[in-house]
Amino acid sequence: MATPLAPGATETSNESELAEKWYTQIEIEYAILSLGGAGISLTINAISNQLTEDIVESYNGRTSLFKYKNIWCTHISRVLRSMNIKYNNSRPNWEKIAFLIHDKRLGIVPPPIDPSMDFYNRISETQHTPSVTKEYADSFTETTSTTSTTSTTSTTSTTNTGNKQIKLSETDKIKIAQMFEDLELDKCWRLSSGTIVEEKMKEFAVECNYEHPVHSLVLDTSEKIWKKYFTEEELFEIKNYDNKQFRDLPVLLQTYLDSLKESNDAASLKKKLDEEQTCPAREWVRNTLLDYFTLFKWGYLPLTDQLEGDMMRRVWRFIDTVFDDSKIMCRGAEKSSRSSSASINTNRTLAGIERMERKSMGRKLDLIFYRQLFEYGCCECGRREDQTKELLDGSKMVKVLKDMIYSLYQKSPDSLRELALVGFLLFDTKFTIVLCDSPAGYVCRINHKRTLDLPEEADDICNALLPILIAVYKSRVMMEDTNKLVKQKPVDIDVDLDQCKTIFPSFISEGCKRKRKRSSDSIEE
Repeated sequence: MATPLAPGATETSNESELAEKWYTQIEIEYAILSLGGAGISLTINAISNQLTEDIVESYNGRTSLFKYKNIWCTHISRVLRSMNIKYNNSRPNWEKIAFLIHDKRLGIVPPPIDPSMDFYNRISETQHTPSVTKEYADSFTETTSTTSTTSTTSTTSTTNTGNKQIKLSETDKIKIAQMFEDLELDKCWRLSSGTIVEEKMKEFAVECNYEHPVHSLVLDTSEKIWKKYFTEEELFEIKNYDNKQFRDLPVLLQTYLDSLKESNDAASLKKKLDEEQTCPAREWVRNTLLDYFTLFKWGYLPLTDQLEGDMMRRVWRFIDTVFDDSKIMCRGAEKSSRSSSASINTNRTLAGIERMERKSMGRKLDLIFYRQLFEYGCCECGRREDQTKELLDGSKMVKVLKDMIYSLYQKSPDSLRELALVGFLLFDTKFTIVLCDSPAGYVCRINHKRTLDLPEEADDICNALLPILIAVYKSRVMMEDTNKLVKQKPVDIDVDLDQCKTIFPSFISEGCKRKRKRSSDSIEE
């Protein structure tokens, strides 16, 4: 039964009492840190769900539910701001909480909240959550301090770029230093100048406060930071030593492209596309060019308000269709990388002293190119030319490529120096190829090809689009060659990879492990 108001009391004074008594900052902070530690995006809705028991228990039976909800949302927002955490300000769905409050009003005792049920969508108390310490709070708030928000007429998309910047713990830094100490000097990459590449990488790696590809022994030659550690001559040698080259196009395809290049404008080019081609590669080029004429005809190009999914579905479609007649498969819709998952779960063991850890999902990309159990390339797409997203997605891609090459190395160790993997970075109308290999030492090298732009109008299709199609087809051939190489090399079952490691799996920080914890403790692997 609801407690009556005290003489002279008003609903406003009771709201003040709620603010002072029930919405304690520590409870809200703990909910925020629990969600953050589990890698769940911070929204008012998620935090409200995490606080379900507190919200229901604290309800006094007198305050309007509309006002009660508003007070909670206000206090949660205030705590988030005090912790300097950016968050999605969408209004929460209190349907579940309202049902429980209604049951409370009727005197019905609800069942214990089961975190495995989607109805509650909470983090359980038995699930591993980080200790609520100042050190953890500082590291968490610092990694969530930057938010990039893009608004459209129909939806508002919030991307927390800070969440992708993993701050290294002291344990991480010790592991990184130890990894470099364990490298055998005679196996390292020695340049003609005498410089040991891995030693210079170590100098940078131990100075980092945030996770970087260098901690996975990945050297991206496009990064300007390396100019501080290598001379121009050394960087040139690193970039070009045993550099993997694209093969020439098949003669049938090359002659067809040469005939198309003779066109001076859209009209003359379109006339040459009337005849259907029997060669699959030629037909792929023909269909792609016709698709682009259609995109320009109906105003889909130049770009206006298209989203990333629209770009992959229509504008970059040819990256998918080039594999139609290939043994290499292309799959999209944010597919999780098998190689990335294997790398993340490298140290997973059976339960013993400690319980068996959950199997973590691999990093997700827009497209992954694979054949049976092994992957040979990937693709990341962004709608806008956003330098922050390019850097973050580029960093994710190179780590996935490292995971892929490590997976292939385990399958065929003798092929390591010949392996070459391909990545596509697509941002707005820009197209960039990323090549990944391991030419020497423990290093995984990343080289970027020259960035190309999509055509701005139909008359540009011949000069702007054809070079991109050529690059995409050559990339397909490189993936097919790598697949053949891995399959043809004989495997020696007596070789112990743990004893003769040439490259190592990607580094996984403690922060990344926390982010990949699943949100409930209900599913045992």
